[in-house]
Parts: sequence; structure tokens; C-alpha cells
Amino acid sequence: MKAIIAGGGTGGHLFPAIALAEELRSRTIDLPLLFVGVEGGVEASVLARRGWDFEGIRASGLQGKRFLPRLRSLTLIPSGLIRSLSILRRFRPDVVVGFGGYASAAVVLSAVLARVPTVIHEQNALPGLANRWLGKIVDRVAVTFEGASDFFPKSKVRVTGNPVRAELFGVSRVEAVTRLDLDPDRLTVLIFGGSQGAHRLNQAVMEALPMLADEREQIQFIHATGPRDLAVVRQGYEAGGYRAAVEPFFQTMAAAYAAADLCVCRAGAGTVVELCALGKPSVLVPFPFAANDHQRYNAEAVVASGGARMVLDRELSGATVAEIIRTCLRDREGLEAMARKAKALARPDAAIRLADLVTQTARRAPGTTVHAWFQAAHAKRHVNDPKSETRNLKLKTRNCNHV
Repeated sequence: MKAIIAGGGTGGHLFPAIALAEELRSRTIDLPLLFVGVEGGVEASVLARRGWDFEGIRASGLQGKRFLPRLRSLTLIPSGLIRSLSILRRFRPDVVVGFGGYASAAVVLSAVLARVPTVIHEQNALPGLANRWLGKIVDRVAVTFEGASDFFPKSKVRVTGNPVRAELFGVSRVEAVTRLDLDPDRLTVLIFGGSQGAHRLNQAVMEALPMLADEREQIQFIHATGPRDLAVVRQGYEAGGYRAAVEPFFQTMAAAYAAADLCVCRAGAGTVVELCALGKPSVLVPFPFAANDHQRYNAEAVVASGGARMVLDRELSGATVAEIIRTCLRDREGLEAMARKAKALARPDAAIRLADLVTQTARRAPGTTVHAWFQAAHAKRHVNDPKSETRNLKLKTRNCNHV
């Protein structure tokens, strides 16, 4: 089997794709596998470090943009499709898997046109418009949340869960706090908002620090700020006399997660699934400008089970953060109960389930392969073409003369 995995742009799309690739490669060591993502995107460097083959296409999002940026994005669609078809023709995959992101739609649509078996994976509780549309024409749809099944044809959809990268597991709390130079006896709060950080979270935590002065010796922080707020946040912890590990982005999130007793973060699908898989209680602050407000739906799926608390972005403040931390200090049993409820939502076999679905879909491939499709398309262009017939006659005559 040969597979193309399309998607990226954010860790929420990329890391589950990597988890699938690792599971597929564990089954067949020499499995030909190609990642396709946005040209110049973050996925290129991440995949290169891990030794995966990658090709980029030019693509950009449409939703939530103003007129001129949206127009520029529209002009990239034809070139993205042509580039995708070219990659398909050269690689000749048996299956294409789309994980969302700007490049995914073009590659999956091209695969459908070329009659290559297709699977899309929807990470969010509320599917985006592109995947809702693609769900009608692809062979199989995998979803993370049960509720997302309602947006796709019942005969195609499978609830697999969202694959979690294996590297997040296997780090003990003792090892993690030692690595981060923290105190194992303090309540450890992890704050993060993705690779670029989240300014609103950074701001709210800084506002909370003076209100937590009496609890200063009982708490400590791990804070991924993003590059913009790094200096301000570091200065804030130092001025307040707090113990904290502060970085723009933690390359080893396994240690940050392992050390954390409570996470304060956005509610991207990848983040929510990782929290559940690791059994981490959390305060989820959905990004209010996410497409279709999908982060709120992700958060609600965990909050409904008691595995997290949700604070809307407009309600986030230093006072809110301070009160939540105080509550956790007073009620460690409640924090542990939240962790157990989050863990109960996890699907630890998500990568296996999805890999099984991908393999089954590839085996159900129709008789027409991508190469045969291109041959058929080429032949069709020359049917009833007088010039083509003349060329064929000349070729036949030349061949006869050589006999």
C-alpha cells in the first residue's frame, strides 16, 4: 500500500496525521508514505526533523477573511488542484487521507477526481464547511467526537477518535519537574495557547499573579507564551517572586504535560484530545474567532462529562484565573476527579482504529487506479481528434517501414 497524508497548518491537524503515519509505518516498515501540506508552512520543518517525506502546495484559507485576502486565496485554488494532481500522478497512492488545513481540501478533491480511495478525518466536534462538503464525495469519514457523525452520511462515517502522538507518553511527573527545575510539592499550572501562544491567556494570568500573592509558595507555573509576549511574561513572574518555567514554545510538551496538575489553554481539537488521553484536568478558553466557533463545541464535549471547566474568552480575567487556582488548591480531590473524568473520554486506540479504516479503504479501491485515470483522460482528449489520428497513422507507417 502507498499512502498520501494531506493536511497541516496547525499542530491540531499535523500531530494526529503524524500519529497515523507512525501507526501505519509500524505495520509495514518500508511503507511508501508522503505528506502533502502548505508550501512554506510549519509542517515542512516539523516533518523534516522527523524524517518524513513532504511536498508542499500553495494554498490559503477562505473562511473569516476580508474580501481581498479571500480573493487571493481563491486564485490559489486552480494551481493547488493542478499541483495536487501532479503529485498524485507521480506518487500513485492507493489511498489519500485528509486531516484538514488549507492544503487538505485540494489534495482530497484531486484524489476523488482521479478515483483514488479517500478518507477524511474530522477532529472537531463541529465539522468545518470544507469537510462537510468533502464528506459527501469521499469514501470514508473518520470523526473524533460521536456528535460529529450527524454531519456526514451514516454509511461512510466511523468514530475512531483522534490519534495522539506517542511521544507525549512515558514521562513521569518526577522526571518532568526535575527537567523543568520545578518543585514536585507545589500545584503546577500549565498555560499554553498553541505554537503562537494566546495573548488573552497571557494577559489574564499576569493579572492574576498579584491576587495570588498569599498562595505564592504553594503554586508554580509552566507557561508557553508564544514569541510576542515572552519578555513581558517572564518579567511578570520574576517581579511577583513566582517559580515558573517560561518559554515561547515547549519543544518537549511531554514534560510540560507530565508536570502539570492543571492546564489553562485554548480548546483546539488536538489539545482537547491530548488532555483527555493524558488525564489532565483543564480550564478551556475557546478561541472566539475560530471558524464556526468550533472550539466552544470541542470544550463543551469535555465539560459535559465533568472533565474540564470552560471559561468564555469574554469572561476571562485575572480574578477568574485566581479564583480557579485557589479552588484547585483547596480541593485537590475535585481536581483528581476531573482528571479521571477527562481520562474516561480518551480513545487510546484511535491511531489503530484510523489505520485500520485507511487500510480497509485502500483495499476497497475501485478498478481504476490514478495512473489508469490519467491514461483514460489522455485518451479521451484524442478521441475523434483528426490531428491525433494523423499522428497515429504516421506512427503506424513509420513502424511498418522498420519491419
